Amino acid sequence: MNTDIEIGHGPNLFTPMALGPVQVKNRIVFPAVMTGFGSGNQVTDRTIAAYTARAAGGAAMVVSEALAVHPTSAPKSSALVTYGPGSREGFAGIAEAVEREDCRMIGQLYHLGRSQLWTTGSAQPMGPSALPDFYKGTMPRVMSQGDIDMIIEAFAQSAATLARAGFSGVELHAAHGHLLSLFLSPWSNIREDDYGGDETGRTRFLREVVAAIRAAVGPQFAIGLKMPGEEGVRGGILQSDAAALFARIQADTPVDYVCFAQGTIAPSFGDHVPDTHYPTLPFLDLQRELRQKANATPVVAVGKIPSASDAESVLQAGAGDMVALGRALIADPDLPNKAQKGREDLTRPCVYCNACWGEVHGGRPAACPVNPRFGTPGEAQGPSSGVEGAPAAVLASPRRVTVVGGGIAGLEAARTAAARGQQVTLLARHQLGGKTRLESTLPGRADLGRFVAFQETEAQRSGVQVVERGAPASVADILATSPDTVILATGAQMRAPTALALAERTDAVTGICDYAKAPPASHRGTAVIIDQDNSAAVYALAELMAFRHPHTVILTPHMSLAEKVPYTNRLGVHHRLSMDQVEVVIDAAPTRFKAGTLHYENVFTGRHSAITDVGQIVWATPRVPNDTLAEPLRQHGVTVHLVGDAYAPTTMLTAIAQAHAAAESP
Repeated sequence: MNTDIEIGHGPNLFTPMALGPVQVKNRIVFPAVMTGFGSGNQVTDRTIAAYTARAAGGAAMVVSEALAVHPTSAPKSSALVTYGPGSREGFAGIAEAVEREDCRMIGQLYHLGRSQLWTTGSAQPMGPSALPDFYKGTMPRVMSQGDIDMIIEAFAQSAATLARAGFSGVELHAAHGHLLSLFLSPWSNIREDDYGGDETGRTRFLREVVAAIRAAVGPQFAIGLKMPGEEGVRGGILQSDAAALFARIQADTPVDYVCFAQGTIAPSFGDHVPDTHYPTLPFLDLQRELRQKANATPVVAVGKIPSASDAESVLQAGAGDMVALGRALIADPDLPNKAQKGREDLTRPCVYCNACWGEVHGGRPAACPVNPRFGTPGEAQGPSSGVEGAPAAVLASPRRVTVVGGGIAGLEAARTAAARGQQVTLLARHQLGGKTRLESTLPGRADLGRFVAFQETEAQRSGVQVVERGAPASVADILATSPDTVILATGAQMRAPTALALAERTDAVTGICDYAKAPPASHRGTAVIIDQDNSAAVYALAELMAFRHPHTVILTPHMSLAEKVPYTNRLGVHHRLSMDQVEVVIDAAPTRFKAGTLHYENVFTGRHSAITDVGQIVWATPRVPNDTLAEPLRQHGVTVHLVGDAYAPTTMLTAIAQAHAAAESP
């Protein structure tokens, strides 16, 4: 245990320490992040590449994504399991690659319990009590003593498998509403036998798991614990409860480190991956208090820690002995190495959009908007600037590339092409960053601005010639740059809903972008947002309008809100709209606006309703690509790539991936 650090006087981020039987070279941890890179529940080359990049980038410890310990969890085939034939070989590949970088490889073990978050139809939900899961309302089978013994043995065998594969330890996932945490929490455990009741009863299952693992692997194998610091649900674990539970665990079956995580599978689930609406270090005070009560057991701090400087602040504040940088290391695996070399300014920033989480939740491999190379070979082995993962080969004979459009897709294409040695001209209509820069001015969207600033700086550093024209580029303007290749990142335009196109008060009707650029001075009457876009920007605008207007209404033809927003972020959308008392009308489409009254109808029944005293209408509609330059340029013999919204209206994730690929194409 780490006993030489005084509370409030933390070590430097690059100071080594011991976690029980293992040594780590610094205080940076890549925590468990579901990747969805597996196949048939087995490790793939991409799985190994993802973990290797974080290790090569300078992290001292990598914790695997959650590994299911028993078939009753039945995760999707892209998730990893520790049971079944062939699992050890794949884990040995991970361990060899990560440990070779002087980085400790830890396997996170879990059972989903009653949750159906990432399971298949063959899962067998189970839990301590007959209480439903919040996410899907699943009612679990109440575990018998035989079930408990079976799962304890599964945890022990899984740990032994990883030990034989060369891992340095395991981390027990007893947080976020999974099986072990269900037993810990009075919100989910109402048993009246030896596994319920007070701290002794509710920790018994976990303590028996720890004891079984220790018996199976011996003293030289680290055992860590992720457990709730505060569940954020009525009747759940509070900070004081977490300290008492952990003290009870340590009294009989001590672990080598602990991570106090926030939120559970309930309306508080977003707390475990704080998005752009959360401040930096949102749980610093809570984690400082818990570390003070951890009785010198090393504590891993977690929760929206964007940079090495912020990580250093966590240590100096006495809120942790190690710092988990999950999404920050997905955005840039080289963050530790850059910081240690004094080049933190080169770090590619995370925007906390949670697209990585959302992709896995949607059944796809994890992906990162700001790092299109996530999980690819050579990701952490960039050029001397350390800005980019290894690019496609630098061309022997540089070509002239003209990028049209200065939004995030255009900036990505320009800086990536320039990194290959291309001669790049970027024709921008307005200030760089486009609609993303504009969105960053809305409530809770400021993190996007950090990425735009990074792109702009890197474009300049890479030698991109930027021309801000103040007007759309013409075919003649583009041809004047003598391009070999043109990348059109010219975006798309929203159109006013047909029912509002001839509104009698045009000053009261505007598109979301125009409103964000120049909000009207008058805030009288009800504000109405016609939401046909379902994107995070719409709901950030709703927060702004709710602050300005006495009443705000969202009118959408969809059956629910925020369909394009990752589930964890969507919980936050509903929470904020509820707090702001924004009225939501689903299944509704506008029909006309006259004399301050907006008329609308139900899209299924045609039943008419109206909103009176409307002072402002803002619409967010499907976008139409600005692609008219493509064909004339092709007729002049120019190779043309359409990316982002100019190809087809899409997300930030897809737009940047397309731009990156176009810039690296032959």
